[in-house]
Amino acid sequence: MTFTKVVFASLISLITVVGAFAQGGQPVQVSANTLQKGKYNGQDVRRLLGNVIMKQGTTTLTADSAYQYEDDANRLEVFSNVRIVQENMTATSATASYDGTKRIANMRGGVVLQDQEMTLTTPSLDYNLDAKRAYYTETGNIVGADYTIKSAIGAYQTESKTLSFKRNIVLVTKGSEVQSDTMSYNTMSKIVEFFGPTTVKSPDGTLYATRGTYNTVTRESNFRGGASIKTPEYLIKGEILTYDKQREYFTATQKVSMTSFKNNTVITGEVAKYWRAQGKSKVYGSPVMRNIMKQDTMYLSADTLYSVESVTDKTKKGILYAYYGVRIYKSDLQGLCDSLTYNLNDSTIYMSRNPKIWANKSQLTADSVELQLANNTLHQMRLFGNAFAISQDTLDNFNQVKGRKMLGHFLDGKLRRIDVNGNGESIYFALQGDTLMMGMNRAVCSDMRLLFQNGQVESITFITDPEAKLIPPHELAEPDKRLTGFVWLEKEKPTRAKVLAKRAPAKPRPVAKPKKKAPAPKKKKAPAGRIIG
Repeated sequence: MTFTKVVFASLISLITVVGAFAQGGQPVQVSANTLQKGKYNGQDVRRLLGNVIMKQGTTTLTADSAYQYEDDANRLEVFSNVRIVQENMTATSATASYDGTKRIANMRGGVVLQDQEMTLTTPSLDYNLDAKRAYYTETGNIVGADYTIKSAIGAYQTESKTLSFKRNIVLVTKGSEVQSDTMSYNTMSKIVEFFGPTTVKSPDGTLYATRGTYNTVTRESNFRGGASIKTPEYLIKGEILTYDKQREYFTATQKVSMTSFKNNTVITGEVAKYWRAQGKSKVYGSPVMRNIMKQDTMYLSADTLYSVESVTDKTKKGILYAYYGVRIYKSDLQGLCDSLTYNLNDSTIYMSRNPKIWANKSQLTADSVELQLANNTLHQMRLFGNAFAISQDTLDNFNQVKGRKMLGHFLDGKLRRIDVNGNGESIYFALQGDTLMMGMNRAVCSDMRLLFQNGQVESITFITDPEAKLIPPHELAEPDKRLTGFVWLEKEKPTRAKVLAKRAPAKPRPVAKPKKKAPAPKKKKAPAGRIIG
């Protein structure tokens, strides 16, 4: 065959190639330096050799060589320096299989996909040119202007700029590192959305959840499904957790817990708010504080728990405020009040608004109470205004003492002494052994001291001008056995179960209206010719 005939045959074959591609939809232009016939994997093919170029719409594919199947002209095997360009996206690889009907390119060997936002490298990549979606099933590495991503499986929607990943995902930005099982990332909005176990590490702390979103620039978070954040100060948990970086503000809802590492406390509830920059936190919805002490735990519940910590002095502990319906339970101490302040720096508890205390076998009430803990056990108790202490003896008699103020001293958490200061009155039942009452001692004395043993009154010392009398049992009338103001509140004594119990939603407290001032008396007009001075 002459050279002219060979060229003519090649041109006829090339025209046939172009025509076959045109049947698939958009007109296709194909060119190469050489066109030959041959076989590939046992099938008849046309061999396009040297400077292969295929154009279809906005897509261009180039390579050193390509094989076109005789029985399906829309299918090609492409070899060496493969390059696909579609608008602002470029993909390169060592080889590729291209289906012109489905518009899918299966790229293999050192694949690099690049657009204006990022560069993806992976051993293999499948790219749907119509859907503009690339996906890989071997490890992929993505590098953007301010982030890197690595995952076992991934996909990239080139139009929406959304990356989707599965398994062994690590996203690194300037301010954070995200590790996840399943997630997506938008290169424009910089928002991560995850659908499996995920950990976010940043200067703000370590966040964990199984569902949610995270903005890698603003570091705003919205986490769900057993979410938690661990900061140097707190571990916060909840079913839903949000974080506003700009305001340094955290919220947690549903099955909330806040663990303070510095205070050694855990607060649980249904809603928690934490203002990190201000060192303030608030928990409500049946909140309970657990203060883990030496071989014991103190439980404290209220309608609302509010704590404040120093943000400048990290060595200082916080102050806890509890208000409305406060309940306290510890193995050797129980209490009720409507307002409480717990200073964890000096282990002092201030109770007001109808405080009631049960310590060992004694009941104590006053207008306000101050408890001093030492070595995690009760050390002193101060009662101010209408102080009243009651203890029950082995015969169920009530030993009582009241006064303006009282100071209680404890040893190993047990009441040992009460000092009464001002307006003291007492009733003390004298017993022989534990079963025989000898009489009742009733006394009035400004100041007095009571000593206790095993929760029982052991002795009373009258310090200033006492007036006392011993009344024999047969002369005792029931009213004589009670000091004015006596109320036995054993049924109100909190148990651990009561402190931990769910509360009804708190009702708004009525605000006292200011009293109207009486109108000022009108000045009388002076009669004519008279001066009022």
